[in-house]
Formats: sequence, structure tokens, C-alpha cells
Amino acid sequence: MKTILLLLLLLPFTTLNSYSQTTGSYQIEITANASASQSEFKIHLTKGVDTAKVIYSKRKQNDLQPTKQDSLEIQELTKAFMNDLEAQKRLSQIFEKYKSYEKDSLIIPSNHLLLCISDSLSRESILNVDETNRSRFVLDGTRVKVKVRHESGPEYELYAVSPRRDTYPLLFQFIEAALLLYRNAVEDPILNKCDTLGY
Repeated sequence: MKTILLLLLLLPFTTLNSYSQTTGSYQIEITANASASQSEFKIHLTKGVDTAKVIYSKRKQNDLQPTKQDSLEIQELTKAFMNDLEAQKRLSQIFEKYKSYEKDSLIIPSNHLLLCISDSLSRESILNVDETNRSRFVLDGTRVKVKVRHESGPEYELYAVSPRRDTYPLLFQFIEAALLLYRNAVEDPILNKCDTLGY
């Protein structure tokens, strides 16, 4: 039954993929977090020539302790945090370094249906939103960052809040399809719906 659901979910992208140009090798990393619950998960897809690897990560409750040097830098950066974008960026980099994750992965063939969606997502420069949802305001929503890196070209980032089928359809379908694929493939997944903010 789950396999049938996955096929129905991905069916619209099979036609799209047959007419699109090959995108070559690329990486897509989705990071989703909710500040209210401090929940965070990642889906990192690396597409190669013959296969693609999908890494699933769930943030652990306890982060690693920063070094004394990094602790001092955090204190200094915090003073300038509100008015300095570079300080904010550097603080984010330091905090990311000390997060710890539980990880699992899958290898899929390069003609897998999930890649029909990721190929399209890898070509996005903005995340399209249905016109009726452009003014939607979300309190305590799920913040999603999408990093895209092609084999030739710089890495860039896209952002969304609480992606759903009617707001960020392509991103939502990628997250939903990648998680469904994983949950069908392993007996004891590290990412259940309670770990992925309902996705």
C-alpha cells in the first residue's frame, strides 16, 4: 500500500523528467527546525552519475560542549549580534559545529522517482508560493533552509516557513517523498512523524 502511495505521489514528475535536460551531479540539503520544540532534522541528497545517496539526520537532545576559545568568541559575537549580520552568520556557524546528530542513509539508483523531484528542486532559484498564500503569516512555524550545490557553480540557499502542498509544493513533495521512501525502506527509522514536525 505504501509503495502505491509513493508511486502516486511521484507520478506527475515522471513526465517532467523525461522532457527535462540532465542536471548532472548536485547536492541538496534540507534543514527543518522548530524553535518552540527545538526539533531539527535534515535530508541531504547527493546525486552522482549512477547512484544517489540520501542521508537522514535527527538532532540529538544534547549538543557537544564548545571549546574555551569558541566560548569566548560566542560571548564577543553576542554583543554585536543585533546589528551585525556577519556576527550573526559566524554565531550560526559556531553553534552548528557543536550540534550532534543521529544519522541513517539510503543508496538509490540515478533513475529513481525521487530524483525527478530533486532534479526540479535543484533548478529552483526561488521557492514558488501559490499567490493566495503569499501573505500568510505563521507563528512558531517550521523554518526550512534548502542548500543547493551543483558540480559547477556556487552554493546557494533558499528559505521557507512551514512548507505545505499549497504553499511550497515542490519543496513539500520532496520532503514528503524522501521521508516516505526512507520509512518504507528500513524497519526502525530514526525519523518518524513525531521527529519530523509532522512531515
